[in-house]
Amino acid sequence: MANLTLIGMAGAGKSHVGRRLAERLGYEFLDIDTYLENQYGKELEKIVEELGDERFIDVEGKAIIEATNGRDAHVFSPGGSSVYEPEAMDHLGKISRIVYLRVPFETIQKRIGDSPERMGRIIGIKGQSFRELYDKRAVLYEKYAHHVVDIGEDAEATLKKIFGFLDMEEAAHA
Repeated sequence: MANLTLIGMAGAGKSHVGRRLAERLGYEFLDIDTYLENQYGKELEKIVEELGDERFIDVEGKAIIEATNGRDAHVFSPGGSSVYEPEAMDHLGKISRIVYLRVPFETIQKRIGDSPERMGRIIGIKGQSFRELYDKRAVLYEKYAHHVVDIGEDAEATLKKIFGFLDMEEAAHA
């Protein structure tokens, strides 16, 4: 397939890796959070605050389908909560190869910090610890991913891993 989708927790590097990956492949990059901000004319945090978690998940799912439908040669970066919307994930699975950027919990925690304000913006965090949310989402990310890439701090090493399995897929279809 000509599209790639990067999934993972907030702070996994989806946008950073996605932009570099798109550039190297000669693809377009589409960040779903940015798409939503443009649609609503406000920052994502305000959208989530106004809609609440459940309604936001529905809106995000519809936006994923709308924004990605009919596109080719793209790298998509949906929000970390996208895995809560099965219809959107099934759609992405049909139009792209889904890559889970698996980052150790400690690294994610360090990247996003632990301020109550920042944690309050993470969909699904209410009523559980960040670790519990991370563990629950990891199961969903693995469920939907065609490929799992274990990453650390080095974006270049991540890109090499992704290109490695893309080359293997291409060779298998030759």
